[in-house]
Amino acid sequence: MRRLAWLVAALGALGCSAEVSPPLGDRDAAVPVRGGTLRMASFTDVRSLDAAVAFDEVSHALESLIYATLVTLSPTGEIEPELVESWTVDEARTRYVFRLRAGVVMQDGHPLTADDVKRSIERALSPDTPCPVASFYERILGFSDYASRRASTLRGVEVLGDHLFAVSLSEPDATLLAVLSLPIVAPVCRSAGRAFDREFSLHPCGAGPFRLERWEPGRQVNFRRFDGYFRPGLPYLDRIEWALAVPQFTQRFRFEAGEQDFLHDFTSADLWRYRASPAWRGRGEWEPAKAVHSFFMNTELPPFDDVHVRRAVAFAIDRDEIARLRPGETMTMSRLIPPAVPGHDPSPGQRFDLARAREELAKAGYAFDPSTGRGGYPKEIDYACVGDSFDQQAAEVYQQQLARIGVRIRVKTRAWSAYLAETSRRRTTPMGSDGWAMDFPDPSDFFEPILSTRAIGDEDSQNRAFWSNPAFDALLAEARRAQDFDARMRLYRRAEQLVIDEAPWVMVYTKRWFNLHHPYVGGFAVNPSRTQDVGRVWIDQATRARALGRRAELPFSRLAKGALAARWP
Repeated sequence: MRRLAWLVAALGALGCSAEVSPPLGDRDAAVPVRGGTLRMASFTDVRSLDAAVAFDEVSHALESLIYATLVTLSPTGEIEPELVESWTVDEARTRYVFRLRAGVVMQDGHPLTADDVKRSIERALSPDTPCPVASFYERILGFSDYASRRASTLRGVEVLGDHLFAVSLSEPDATLLAVLSLPIVAPVCRSAGRAFDREFSLHPCGAGPFRLERWEPGRQVNFRRFDGYFRPGLPYLDRIEWALAVPQFTQRFRFEAGEQDFLHDFTSADLWRYRASPAWRGRGEWEPAKAVHSFFMNTELPPFDDVHVRRAVAFAIDRDEIARLRPGETMTMSRLIPPAVPGHDPSPGQRFDLARAREELAKAGYAFDPSTGRGGYPKEIDYACVGDSFDQQAAEVYQQQLARIGVRIRVKTRAWSAYLAETSRRRTTPMGSDGWAMDFPDPSDFFEPILSTRAIGDEDSQNRAFWSNPAFDALLAEARRAQDFDARMRLYRRAEQLVIDEAPWVMVYTKRWFNLHHPYVGGFAVNPSRTQDVGRVWIDQATRARALGRRAELPFSRLAKGALAARWP
C-alpha cells in the first residue's frame, strides 16, 4: 500500500494525470515481422486455464492462445474451419461428419487424431467436470445417459478414422457448429487424460499458437511461441507476458512508460483523455456492443423468492443515470440481447417507474412511504460485486435508487475469484452484479448458460439467480430445434419477455470496449466473438526500441517507470 500511495503522489505531483502522453513510435507497424514480446494486462484475475471449465472473458482471451478450436468464427461472424478442414450434414440435420486437418501437432508433440477429439469432448462434458455450459451440448446423442453416469462414453461422438469423426444429435440443433467453436470442447493434449483434474490447469496443453510458460495466479501469465503451430508462419511473437489483477490507473502509466503495449481497461477519465488527445486521434478500435451488464436477484433466497419484490427492484432502476457515469462507452440496456447479436430488439423492455416500483413492493407486503421514509423491506440486503470496478460504481448508484422505494442494500466488494466462487454457490448471495458477453452470434448464448434450469448447480452455477421457469426452458428447447431463422427469433423474444416480466435479472447497460495500442504493434483486429484477440499480432521491435529510448530521456518517464518498478518489481 505504501508503494501504491507513493506512485499516486509522484504522478500527481507531475500533473501527469491531467493529460496523456503521445504514442510510442513515429510510424505504424505495417509489415509482419517475427520476434519480440507483447506485454498485456487485465484488471481481473483468472481462476483456471482449463478450457473445459474457465468461461469468463479474460480466461477466454488467454485460452485462445493455448487452444485451437474445431471450427472458428470469421471476422464477419460466419463459421469457418479451424482444426477440421471440412464437414457434411445429412438431410435430417442430425448427423455431422468432420474431417480433421492432416499434420496438426499438439503442444506435447503428438499428432491430433479423432481419438483426441472424442476424448476431449467427453472429458469436458463428463459429470465430474464442472463445465459451466454443458447444456450447450445436450442434444448430442447419448448426452443424458453420459451426464447421469448411465453410460461410460458419449455415443453421439464417433471415431470413424484417424482424421474422421462424427457428431450425431437426438434432434436438429441450429447452434451445433457455433458451440463447437468454443474452447470448452477444444482438443486438449493427452496429458489432460480422460477425467477432469484441476492440476491440468497448471499445465494446460492444446494445439494453439502459444505454450504456457509460467502462471503466477493473481500476478502474471507468460506464453512462448509454439513452433509446431499448424498455421504456417504464425505466430509472429516470441512471447506474450500478461499481467493480471492490474488496476486501471496503473495500466495507464505502464502503457505510457512502455511497460505495456496494449490498453483495454480504462478509467472513464482516461478513456476520454485518449479519445480527446490530438496525438491519439484516429487510433484505437471500438468493439461492438456485444455484452449485457446487469445484476441478479437470487430467487431461492428472501426477499427475491417473491416476484413482486423483483419487479419492484427492476422498476426502481434508472438506467440513464448509470449510462451517464461513462458516456460514450456505456449505453442503456433494458433487454437481454445486446445490439451486436442477431435477435436484438431495440424496443423498451424493463423500464424505470418509481410509482410502479412502490406498488409492486406493497403487493409483496412491504409498503413504503417516501415522505416519511417509513416501511419498505425491513432488512438490509447484501449486494456482491468486484472491488474497484465500474460494477462497484454502479452498485453505489443502485443503492441510492433502491433506497427511494424502501429497499436498502449493503455493497460488499470481493476480489474477482472470490466473487465468482461466492455468487455461484447455492443459497449464498442474495444479490449481485452480473453480465454476459457474446461467445458466438446467436441469442441462445444469452439464455441457456445463465438463466436456464440446466445452468443451475450447487457450486459453480452460471445461473446466479437460481431461477427456474419450465415455460422458459421449453421455449429454449423449441428454438434450438427450429431451423427457420425468423421462427427462432420469435421464440427467443418470447423467452426474453419472460425474463423481463419475472425479473431474475435487471438488465442495465451495455458497454463498448475500446482497444488502444502503440504504433509499433501491428496485426490487431477486433474479433467478432473474443476480446483482446492478439494471437496474430506482431511487434516492430526497432521502432519500439527507438521510441523507448527517446521516452526514457523525459523526466516523467523516468519517474513513472521507477514508480511502476516499485509496484511491479
